[in-house]
Amino acid sequence: MRRRDLFRLIPFTLPALGVASIPGNAQEMNPQREYQPGEPFGMVYTRRIREMLKWVRETQSDKMLEAAYAVARTVEKGKKCWCNWDLGHTNSSDIFPNRIGQPDILTPGYDPKQVKDGDLVFTSFPGPFENIEDMGKKDLFIIGATCPWSGDVKDYAENIIPEIQKIKNRTYADIWIETNSDSLGAQVKVPGSPAPFGPESGPLYGSIFWMMIADACRILSRDGKRVDVKGDEPKLTDKTTRFSLNAPLMGDYYETVMRQFEMISMELGDIRKMAKMVVDTLLSGGNVYFYSRYPESLAYEASGRRGGFTFAKYMLDGHIQGTAKDCVIMGTYQPEDETDLRNLDKIKSLGMKVASIGPITRDFVIPEGKIIARETDVHVGRIMDTYGLFALPGFDRKVCPTSGVLNTAILWTMSGEIIQQIIERTGGNVPGIGFNGARNLSNTIFNPQIRAMTQSRGY
Repeated sequence: MRRRDLFRLIPFTLPALGVASIPGNAQEMNPQREYQPGEPFGMVYTRRIREMLKWVRETQSDKMLEAAYAVARTVEKGKKCWCNWDLGHTNSSDIFPNRIGQPDILTPGYDPKQVKDGDLVFTSFPGPFENIEDMGKKDLFIIGATCPWSGDVKDYAENIIPEIQKIKNRTYADIWIETNSDSLGAQVKVPGSPAPFGPESGPLYGSIFWMMIADACRILSRDGKRVDVKGDEPKLTDKTTRFSLNAPLMGDYYETVMRQFEMISMELGDIRKMAKMVVDTLLSGGNVYFYSRYPESLAYEASGRRGGFTFAKYMLDGHIQGTAKDCVIMGTYQPEDETDLRNLDKIKSLGMKVASIGPITRDFVIPEGKIIARETDVHVGRIMDTYGLFALPGFDRKVCPTSGVLNTAILWTMSGEIIQQIIERTGGNVPGIGFNGARNLSNTIFNPQIRAMTQSRGY
């Protein structure tokens, strides 16, 4: 079913979504990457994400609702929904195994051997080109968006290397969601650094994704389609208050996550303590590791990233290493995950300092006993809950968590504080920040120079 057929299935108009109708040629948002006078350097990132998400909400909501209907219709027909969507550094950053609050209607990635006619594909993740060619040969419903690692970007397109120029998700998209992402792919300008820091894809594209999934679940619930929900949340009871199925839910997700992005400033003191731990480690010659139980989450988000630090190293379950000179930032998605606690004990036995990012509550209650936040030197993430936001009729658990997009937003907010503290404590040195490898000269000149500088001084 192609896009033209889907319009007849959508009973809501933009006023029903609580936003104004926007002309198809609406003016793009002007990026303002510079920090404002008096603005904490670490908070520039969350401001930029809020600005970008607000623009998407005001101009792309009709397309997002259309996408939600397409997902629901695909599931009802027994077809697959493939997620080749930019959820961070990978297309499965926020839909990892046993993801709490994830409806079991999504298949990560894109496998040409498994994708069949009638399937739906979310695609904003880069290539490979062979996958895009395969999409064009099959009868798929494709929901696309811009990726900085592609030929779809509108700015500086001539600066994209030739092999990336041909990766154009838009070619076969039935629905195209504009985000204003560009070839830089990161959101905060740093004085002295050609590369900005803070890639936007995790919190921006993640929020857009969950907004669409929220309404897809609402439509499925309304149609009486039962969907399993992953995770260990206790089954909801008849006494649980359910959300109404009569109006879109994407606005509810948007309002919640926008409020939580703004509330990151409430933990700015602990964010600065975490940044100080990192800077102390770097300036004393130690290594900084980023851990998550599932590597595609925070561990990979923080390392080898455009707009991220070249000093960052990842640490994975089963591969705990380091010395007393080093420190670790743990990204967690539930407060008392047994694997995370076991790895935390191993990390601490090596004498390493440890900080953590993640929710501390389950259904807004702090669990008794041993939890990650009580065992680390500093913790940030009290503004979010472990479970999803929406209890829907016929669904045994709540769907659509915010912890993934919040963890990533906190990571990059904290990164801003790291930059500020290094600049202040070294008399002006700027840590190495990776440039988008899709751009000309990035991999031949700029990034090798930055890596050499990092190897020489440690940051």
